[in-house]
Amino acid sequence: FRAAVDHPTWVEWRKNAIQCFKYKEGDQWTTDELAELKTRGQPPTVNNQISVTVERMVGQFVKQKTRIAYRGRNGNASDDQVLAETLSDTLLFVRQNNQLEFEERETADDGFTGGFGALEAYISFDDMYQPEIKIRTVSPFELYPDPFSRRYDWNEDATYICRAKWVDIEEAVALYPAKEKKLRALVNDSSSPTGGSTTTSNVDAFIKENYVDLTLGRIRLIECSYTTKKLESICLFEDGTTVDNIEMILSEPTGKERSITPEQLKALKEKLPYKEIERIVSAVRVGMFACGILLGDKASPLKRFKYIPYFVHRKKSGEPYSLIHIAISMQDAINKRESKALHLLNTNQTIAEKGAITDLNQHQIAKARPDGIIEVERGYFEKIELHNNLELAQSQFTMHGEAKQDFRRITGINPDAMGERSEMRSGIGVARKQAMTDVIVAPIFDNLRRTRQLLAKNILELIQVYFTEATIFYITDDLNKAKQVSLGADQLASIKQRIYDVVVEDLPDTTTMQQEQFEMLAQALPQILPFGPFWTKLLIQLSEVRGKDAIVKQIEAMSQPPPADPKLSVSLQWAEMVPQEKAAFALKMGMQELAQFEMTQGAP
Repeated sequence: FRAAVDHPTWVEWRKNAIQCFKYKEGDQWTTDELAELKTRGQPPTVNNQISVTVERMVGQFVKQKTRIAYRGRNGNASDDQVLAETLSDTLLFVRQNNQLEFEERETADDGFTGGFGALEAYISFDDMYQPEIKIRTVSPFELYPDPFSRRYDWNEDATYICRAKWVDIEEAVALYPAKEKKLRALVNDSSSPTGGSTTTSNVDAFIKENYVDLTLGRIRLIECSYTTKKLESICLFEDGTTVDNIEMILSEPTGKERSITPEQLKALKEKLPYKEIERIVSAVRVGMFACGILLGDKASPLKRFKYIPYFVHRKKSGEPYSLIHIAISMQDAINKRESKALHLLNTNQTIAEKGAITDLNQHQIAKARPDGIIEVERGYFEKIELHNNLELAQSQFTMHGEAKQDFRRITGINPDAMGERSEMRSGIGVARKQAMTDVIVAPIFDNLRRTRQLLAKNILELIQVYFTEATIFYITDDLNKAKQVSLGADQLASIKQRIYDVVVEDLPDTTTMQQEQFEMLAQALPQILPFGPFWTKLLIQLSEVRGKDAIVKQIEAMSQPPPADPKLSVSLQWAEMVPQEKAAFALKMGMQELAQFEMTQGAP
């Protein structure tokens, strides 16, 4: 844990992230700068471009609706696909049960601002002792990951992930009653060598991250999830049976296990074809301590860390960073140029000979007022000059405007994306500039897809480990119809033994995107309709219009030929019928020439 706290990579990130959050919240002047501005009488203006930029990206994230699904490895050839669809429904239930869209939004906000956010996926048990999957946003300042991890999925190369979380002393005692005496000593004894003195990091003064808060009676519990490695030697037989050569445990394809002797293993090798496999197996353990007091250390049934990271960008050293971090210098320029320009506009200089002004203080007060009266000594009127700072202020405003443009270039959020006026007047041109903004920030949102994939893997592992009894739940995302999903014992057994791929699909927004698609179809349909219903149907199928399947069915129904006339059996006396009747029945029988002939009979 100390290695994670003191490593320069994450120490530097915390310092930079704290600055980014301060700037986002409007705290953009240092104490020394504020004191200097007060001395000058200069306004501490804050033109907060950072907050607007972050809110714009968060809004774009909210508009992007996505759906996570599972896919079986064997496709439709087996029941894998049916189980995968059931798993996808379970995932949807977990999403709606945790209101995951709001948790993800907070994580995205942390990432957009400081470059790093995180989610936590864990198991909780209800009053009926049934497992519930919980997903919550974790403050990035609480996490201390392995500083030598470089992969996006830190399950691939990280050896530990630590979390430092404040809890009340009574909660800590309830969690670890066997350590009550030592825990209470941390809060009650201020002279303790550890109580109230050890800090996790000097740069964390922003959120007062100490081990012990003597005033409020709170302590920080440090949770360390770490991996252990061991060599596994397996004998794999042709029928799927495996034998652990070290533990001498035989596992049948049905899942049953039993111990065997070396003689039995030798006989089995002579009977069936086999191959020897050696590999390194990782296991996760979780240790908990507070101020040097070891509270617990146990093996975890999971193979993955329960924390899911979201990185916006990372340096080669592994340090996360955001667009806000690289644009802070331009934010400083915006604030200082604007403050300087306003100060220059509100101040004037006076050049006068000594003795020309009777009262200097009254002169300054009158000069600052638009209706002020400046009184000078007789005979000195021509020897006093008043200079305003319009040219200097104008130059500061010019550089202020350039700094705002540079800020937009750095972050990629142009005025059109912010809904501001620009030099572009064409609607198509504005749409293209907004689309270019989406291209610039696309990698940031693409990393969110990676985070969702990792989250889905964690949820799948929680289902495989903790869901042991058959269960029924309802999906109520559709207000008009609730969907019942059941997980039977046989299905759970199959899920535990199979591998599923995670697929992330993008879904369009149900309001704004719907309107944009309507406008697109309204422009394209008049040009396509003359070519026939097939191309109209194809255009709608390629679009993302809601309810397009029902629209396509209506077009297909309209494209069908008219129904055939019912067959009738009629006995007629042809010779007694008038020409008009003969012509009508001839048409019904499909005899066009006969109908034409009969219509001409008797005509002049």
